[in-house]
Amino acid sequence: MAKFNFLKDRKIKVEEQSIKQGNFEYLLKKRTFDAIFEKHPDIVFTLDINGNLMHCNPSLKQILGYEKMDLDKNVSKLYLKQQLRRKHIKKALNGEGQNFRATIIHINGQTLTFDITYVPIMGQKEQILGIYGIAKDVTSFVKNKQELLRVKENLEKAEERFRNIYDNLEVGIWSLDVVNNKFLLTSPGVKFVTGYSADEMVEMEWESIVHPDDLLDYRKLRGKLRHGDSLTHTYRIISKEGEIKQVQDQTIPVLDHAGNVIRLDGIVSDITFLEKSKEEITYLAYHDYLTDLSNKRMFDEKMEELIHNSKKNNKNFACLYLNLDRFKQINDRLGHAIGDKLLQQFTIRLDEKLKMSNYLFARLGGDEFGILLWDFKQSDYPISIAKGIIDCMKKSFLIDEYELFATTSVGISTFPIDGKTKEELVKKADAALHRAKEMGKNNYQIYSTLLNISSFKQFQLERDLYKAMERDEFFLQFQPRVNPLTGKIISAEALIRWENAEWGFVSPREFIPIAEENGLILPIGDWVFQEVCNRISVWKNRELPIVPISINISAQRLLKSDFIPTVIKTLKETNTDPSLIEFEITETTLIQYEEVVTLAVQQLKEIGIRIALDDFGTGYSSLSYLKQYPIDTIKLDRSFVRNISISKKDEMIVKSMIFLAKGLDMKIVAEGVETKEQLALLKQQECDEIQGYLFSKPVGEEDFQAFLQKMILHPQDTQWDSREIANRRKFYRINLLHPLHGNMSLVSIKGNKVQLGKTAILIEDIGVGGMRILSNIDLPVRPDIILQFVTTILGEKIEIGGHIVWKHEINEFYQYGIEFIMKEKERDGLVKLLNNFFLQYRKNPLLSNCSFIKEEKISYLRKLHS
Repeated sequence: MAKFNFLKDRKIKVEEQSIKQGNFEYLLKKRTFDAIFEKHPDIVFTLDINGNLMHCNPSLKQILGYEKMDLDKNVSKLYLKQQLRRKHIKKALNGEGQNFRATIIHINGQTLTFDITYVPIMGQKEQILGIYGIAKDVTSFVKNKQELLRVKENLEKAEERFRNIYDNLEVGIWSLDVVNNKFLLTSPGVKFVTGYSADEMVEMEWESIVHPDDLLDYRKLRGKLRHGDSLTHTYRIISKEGEIKQVQDQTIPVLDHAGNVIRLDGIVSDITFLEKSKEEITYLAYHDYLTDLSNKRMFDEKMEELIHNSKKNNKNFACLYLNLDRFKQINDRLGHAIGDKLLQQFTIRLDEKLKMSNYLFARLGGDEFGILLWDFKQSDYPISIAKGIIDCMKKSFLIDEYELFATTSVGISTFPIDGKTKEELVKKADAALHRAKEMGKNNYQIYSTLLNISSFKQFQLERDLYKAMERDEFFLQFQPRVNPLTGKIISAEALIRWENAEWGFVSPREFIPIAEENGLILPIGDWVFQEVCNRISVWKNRELPIVPISINISAQRLLKSDFIPTVIKTLKETNTDPSLIEFEITETTLIQYEEVVTLAVQQLKEIGIRIALDDFGTGYSSLSYLKQYPIDTIKLDRSFVRNISISKKDEMIVKSMIFLAKGLDMKIVAEGVETKEQLALLKQQECDEIQGYLFSKPVGEEDFQAFLQKMILHPQDTQWDSREIANRRKFYRINLLHPLHGNMSLVSIKGNKVQLGKTAILIEDIGVGGMRILSNIDLPVRPDIILQFVTTILGEKIEIGGHIVWKHEINEFYQYGIEFIMKEKERDGLVKLLNNFFLQYRKNPLLSNCSFIKEEKISYLRKLHS
């Protein structure tokens, strides 16, 4: 047990004397002192006059982790600030008791806060013998005290913030004693909202300032508060100044234990400006900034509303699309400021013209405008409006120092005749507008009477294309590419085909552009690649000789980030050798998307897929692309091959291209080879591969498998001869040296009548039973597609119905055999006319009273439909 050293020399002697003398009081005091020293929860210690540790109780070890021996030489290391300890020891040695707070270092390095007391130990002669000390750990107390101070400080700050908000917030905060119907609290912000001060509001009833027109609804809604439900609602009040304000009131009921409302607390805010801003924002959202007309958003929403109401009430309405003719030239030449002023004056003039109608006039963008007309009694009312619009444009516009004359074109579609959805009506009105421009501008066109067969077919194909894949209407054909010397099949091109329920076999020339426009080219392209890989797998299982298959890749597909992963995945799933796949990319794709295509081509080459440059020479051909890209094959476009046997220029171009390809170590394929003369020239120039009808047209998979089994194809005579058909005719035909111009329109399809515009055709021969025509439209050979034909012979306009019985493709145009459908009386009249025509025609093959065309037929049709 630790003892005081300075008492040691007297300790035993004193205790022995006390026992002998029976001085038990002394012994009791001593035992008490020892117990306090040893058992004290705080650290009790003594220091000599040099400040060294003499004694300490066990609490030193328990609290700080040190043994006495750890501190014998340097007790100061306990203190974070040793100077503080020396200061208080010095004062204690001067006889002054000390109490101070110090930061003490625990044996583990942790810092603790201690409350330390120094008491001087005095000898009999009043000399200082040492220092008696107690060190109490007050770390938790200090932390709690600091935390309490922080909490107090935060509360004071929060109260200050709340008071600041309460006093300055421009909303009214209030509390109402429901039992006594008296305001307990109203914030200064009430005056901002109502004009009444807080003191005035305490003496008033809130309902007294509610707008009379809103008071009934206000009371109904306030009834919810009785059930304990909070309420947020808006209404109007009349301020002290008499101003009508829109306020938002949020009220929270306070209930007693019985569920009765005893108090209402709430916030009321002035939202007048917000409501006005909302109205302004709504107006801006639905109006054009330049002309102050309705905008496209309002136009679309109004049309949807009209469609809904018209379906319900069995009414119709009209959609007019119009724009200013040659507006771009005015903008470019005179500047946008003049152009903007022209648009403003244009809209003011038209708006005045429409005043007597139920209408909506909107600017859709640029110089494009839309008009909706409804609740009109005469069916031709939209036409009279369109005529009035065109007529009012005859007067010039005076803008700054310019006098401008402008015209407008109008397209009209009608609900429900031309469409039952907004998209259909807009599309058809826009199509009518474009037709009006094609017809020379400054006129109107109605959709239902303007669509020709080509437009009608394209519309239906676009509609059906979305479901073609799920209906399994696509299939593949394969056209072999052969060695021109041996006829051996070297490779083949996979070509997608579409068998449409309405139009039969649809050419890719017709549906691929539609697919590229609406994005369907992506899934269609993936389907073709998947099918080719599947077919290769089938041929491999049947142990057929397999040749590489070429596939056309859309530029859109190359631009998608999942293209390469999809290719890799498909090859892996079908276990297809990449060397059996060749992707054909057009020149245009290389030029327009150079950076993306470069990366894609490099990745495809790394996979092992071959790359062919399709239609080479038809775009902005650049030899740098041949050097820049790792192209394996160049495909000569058919436009060059077609005339190589009759045109020296085309022949030299083809020879140069073959020479170039060979010099660059690339294979070259000639497309569209149809004659033996073309083949002979290509052989002479050592063209690598031939593709064309001379060896084979595109064939189905079954026929192509048969080709693979024999692997050798021989040139065929591709010259088509109509004499076989002529021999089967019942009636004589008049062969025309120069064709007659005529028009063709579609009357019905599958028994369904249609009303369409006319499409120009050329009549090559004609007889009582039918005729041969040339057209740019690809139509199916079907008796349920009834056509109407119009032409002029000997000054007489003849109209005859008929259907197609055969067709033949000639340089992307189509030759049709037409069988007439007519009554006996009509046939008799036609016999007389044709007999007379034949007699005169033998004398003069260019009769002036007939619609003969002197130009070359194909060139004429191209020019007509360009």
